[in-house]
Amino acid sequence: MHERDADRPRKRERIPPRVSPDQHPVLALQRSIGNRAVTQMLARAPATSGTVHIHGVGEIKVKGGNLEDWTAGEAPDTVTVTSHKGRQSAKLEQLAQAGTKADVKVTIAPANQAGEQLNVGGGTLLEITGARVEGYAVEGGAESWRLSGFTNVHRTKVTHRVA
Repeated sequence: MHERDADRPRKRERIPPRVSPDQHPVLALQRSIGNRAVTQMLARAPATSGTVHIHGVGEIKVKGGNLEDWTAGEAPDTVTVTSHKGRQSAKLEQLAQAGTKADVKVTIAPANQAGEQLNVGGGTLLEITGARVEGYAVEGGAESWRLSGFTNVHRTKVTHRVA
């Protein structure tokens, strides 16, 4: 005899518990100072991120530096970088000590603007010829260094349109 759908035991969907405002710091802040103030605070500082690709070292994710200066149309003498210490660290330190020149590609993602949640690509690409890694230093899990002494920088603005 066939079991009808109505007679079968139903599987219950597990619904994740809601996060109470007391458990989430942004919700607690929102409750104390209001939606508008939280929105202004979160939108205040656009974040620019990027990567640096050095031949022989690989791609390094940038967590800080002067990348915003390069996207603003300025042409500083150096590219200042802060990154997480990782596999690339020993090679960066060797390049800094040896003063070796290398060709470098810096990809700078566009800064998120207020209310913008979706990055569809774009940004700025710097193709740097003959750069030296200088001033390599480590503090905790972060490393800081700069690219300088380069002979040429070719800057390309990359844009993508959403149809």
